[in-house]
Amino acid sequence: MAKIGYRLRSKANKAVSIYVNFRVPNSLMLEIKTGLSVKPDEWSVQKQRTKGKDGFLQQLNYTLNDLSSFLVQEINLASTNGNLIDKSWFIKVVDSFFNRADVEDPIFLLNFYRSFLKRVSENKDSEVGLKDVTIKGYRTFFKILSDYENDLGKTIRFDHLDKAFFEDFHSWLLNERKYKPSNINRHLSRLKTVCRDAESFGIKVNPLFASFKPKKIHQEKYFTIINEEEFELIKSFEPSENYLINARKWLLIGLCIGQRVSDLLSITSSNVRNLEDGYCLIDITQQKTSANVTIPVKDPYVLNIIENSFPHSISSQRFNDYIKEICKRCGINTETQGYIRNKELRDELVTGPKWMFISSHDLRRSFATNFFHKGVKVPLLMTITGHKRESTFFGYIGHKFTKDEQAQAFLKYL
Repeated sequence: MAKIGYRLRSKANKAVSIYVNFRVPNSLMLEIKTGLSVKPDEWSVQKQRTKGKDGFLQQLNYTLNDLSSFLVQEINLASTNGNLIDKSWFIKVVDSFFNRADVEDPIFLLNFYRSFLKRVSENKDSEVGLKDVTIKGYRTFFKILSDYENDLGKTIRFDHLDKAFFEDFHSWLLNERKYKPSNINRHLSRLKTVCRDAESFGIKVNPLFASFKPKKIHQEKYFTIINEEEFELIKSFEPSENYLINARKWLLIGLCIGQRVSDLLSITSSNVRNLEDGYCLIDITQQKTSANVTIPVKDPYVLNIIENSFPHSISSQRFNDYIKEICKRCGINTETQGYIRNKELRDELVTGPKWMFISSHDLRRSFATNFFHKGVKVPLLMTITGHKRESTFFGYIGHKFTKDEQAQAFLKYL
């Protein structure tokens, strides 16, 4: 049976908060504010109750006793039903005891977010539905908001989403979670989308949410590109292990077609049209954009793979692991700077051999970069990569035009 405890965390000469705590079996102690307060000199540390000298202090003790009984009942019920008992659950149960708000009240962000996730998941197959990858991003963000709420020690309300909230949330994502600025902006965009959706249901949302813009933080971008020389190294590499033989085929095809890994690994021989003039065409409907693209492949070595020994299916996670091993054994080890995921699951900037930083997405970036520097026109490349704006494409390959390049481009019109 759970043991409910109370304590003060301040000895200030004024009324301070009374905290309630209990320990989840095989886990850490959970502790939050009750919303009640008392002066330290009126509190018994040993009894974990007020000293009860007057009617007000005695009533506080009655309330704490009732809260303890209520919590034991709710903990037992949650354990029986297999519900997650965490800080967020603790806060909601205590709030419900004091009738501060209905635990299902949509004015609370996470309450509404649950219904939001349910709706977008049920509507994903409709014409206006969100794509699976977008829904996955919203599910991940729900967990992030839950963690933030736990750190705050209180539930988040839509009508409290003022400038101070956004600044604190932005700081938490940046300094506590160590997220990249680009990732932070995606999360803030998701939060604003949820706020707008809540408004459409008549929920009172602080109007300042729409005007918040985080300060721009300059962060150096690091691109890992497999160049033409390294492409030839991979072609000449002949592993004996079947899993590397198969992954190498996908790696070479990926470098030739410039598609996202979800589209690359979904290709089968049925997507291929064989033609007579030493090349083939691959037809793909891109999962992210639903765009239909056709990519020609002419490299004789890769063409032979596609026509005579098409690779079998593989998961994107295994593929990421295997291509690092392939590139390492190919000697693709030029000293490079980039981000890797550390033990705390955060991106950390380090220096190391290039193979350490290569991921499946770099095949697409390498394709775009290599063919751009070969002189292929950007609009033509964009029809294959699926980028909608040239500015996005140039940012994707990390190319910035020098003044001389801009002058040379202008000369063509003189």
